[in-house]
Amino acid sequence: MKKESRRTPFKFAVGDRVAEKPRIHLGLAVKQENQHRYLSRIGTVVELKHKVRKDGHQRKYLSVLWDGFTTPSEHEQMRLCVATKLQLLEEDLILNHD
Repeated sequence: MKKESRRTPFKFAVGDRVAEKPRIHLGLAVKQENQHRYLSRIGTVVELKHKVRKDGHQRKYLSVLWDGFTTPSEHEQMRLCVATKLQLLEEDLILNHD
């Protein structure tokens, strides 16, 4: 009898449009005008893969070809979101932060 896999599937598939989740870097800036907000990149998923950490747990990684770049880069799945929901996430970040 074959054991069922408990792993959750990837959230994205090859060819999906993704964006980096919005983030904010506060550093030591107290005033809002001195706080730096990062711009999120948008790109296309080109490969899905699992990586094993030192403790033996597997993490989901995606190779993403960002718009304007020629080579893909690897990012953990949890750091990415669907490109169409980027605007909503950015608004939520700003509303909950300010």
